[in-house]
Amino acid sequence: MAHERFFHTQNISGDTLTFENEEHFHLSRVLRKNRGDTVWAIDGEGIAYRTRIRSVEKQQSTAEILRRHPGFGEPSNRVSLAVGIIKPSHWEILLEKAVELGVHDIFPLHTRYTVKGNIKRERSEKILLSAVKQCGRSRIPRLHPVREFREFIRATRNERQYICDNQENYPRLQPEKEHKDVLLLVGPEGGFHPDEVTEAVKYSVHPVTLSTRRLRTETACFAALNILVK
Repeated sequence: MAHERFFHTQNISGDTLTFENEEHFHLSRVLRKNRGDTVWAIDGEGIAYRTRIRSVEKQQSTAEILRRHPGFGEPSNRVSLAVGIIKPSHWEILLEKAVELGVHDIFPLHTRYTVKGNIKRERSEKILLSAVKQCGRSRIPRLHPVREFREFIRATRNERQYICDNQENYPRLQPEKEHKDVLLLVGPEGGFHPDEVTEAVKYSVHPVTLSTRRLRTETACFAALNILVK
């Protein structure tokens, strides 16, 4: 499976799925797949499909579903990131590697120290899809709308929540044994303002540290995901 290419489609009916647009072009023109070839597809919702091509036409390719694989390539727990927006080049690296490490959902945040106030949603979603296909996952992590930190932290949630802040008196983040759903809050460059950490703690968010060294935002996300994702 390590060398398989995955194609994305949500055009699925019974035992048949259809590839169109970029997926069809890559399958038929770049890889030159033909009738009878087997290919792997994902629906982006958590199922992978082993398929056999039935037809390759000018505008689309169709394939027969041979087997469904629910949860293919997905972690056994759900670890999401709420992260302060950072500059675009670092944001794109964050998205790609977070997908590879098994992130469930991503919540971009405006915080006190946020410098760049927006994200390019269309490009971000393309990066998420590309990373999912590259690493062999079957679910595309959801990229939520940008929210203000205060509004976000006050919302009711069921996950175990951690806020990462580089303070010596905070415990190190450890693998989670009791909770399947976890939310990690990571600040932008410069971290969280002390008032933001204080407010998060008021809403039952647990402060933790990741390292004795200062980490970039994207590095902190990778380190935390590596600890928690199973």
